[in-house]
Amino acid sequence: MRVLLLLAVACAAYAQDLAALRQTAEKTSAQWEALAKGLEPRIARLLPCDPTSRAAVEEVSHASDARLAALSAYVKAEAAQAKNNTDAAKGVLAAQAALGGGWNAERVEADQQRADIETQVSDLKESMRKRGSLAGAEQVLIELANMVKERAAKAEEQGSRKDLINTLLGDLVVASQVRQTALENQVASLEVETARWISYYTARLSRSVTECAIINAGAVNKKKP
Repeated sequence: MRVLLLLAVACAAYAQDLAALRQTAEKTSAQWEALAKGLEPRIARLLPCDPTSRAAVEEVSHASDARLAALSAYVKAEAAQAKNNTDAAKGVLAAQAALGGGWNAERVEADQQRADIETQVSDLKESMRKRGSLAGAEQVLIELANMVKERAAKAEEQGSRKDLINTLLGDLVVASQVRQTALENQVASLEVETARWISYYTARLSRSVTECAIINAGAVNKKKP
């Protein structure tokens, strides 16, 4: 239980960091979306050689880089936290398994001790039948047998709970692993998306430069006699 409590406290603290990263990602995404939607109307009436046109494309490109960097930081942090949760859940499951094994050993030991004491009580009764002078010792052994019996019953009760706890912890490990894998796949997809957007805006700028060069070349040709 203490391990689970510490895990919950750590998750709560990390959640605050994730919230800050998520806010940054949402803010930069909104900024990029606004600039991207307004890009075409801004440059529609501008010539390719107009510096304002190139500056507008570069502004949106920088906003895109900031958005993707913020998203990457957020998703990577989530993936790292998911991995920590998976590792912690596996650790708790292993500890619970060890504890369950301890309760089983405790029950087996208690049963053995009870059997030994019951054997001694039986021997004492036989001795009492012959000599009649061991009543006190018999009572002590009977009380010990009862104590060991209670100990065995408690160990059996605790052991019976371990299966349910192990099932719940096993489900937690599986769910954490699934989330971790999904987030790691999302990180990989985001890296591909980042490369595509970089290529896109690079192509936009290159096209603007090419169009400008063509226009300038045409103007020079017109000036020739």
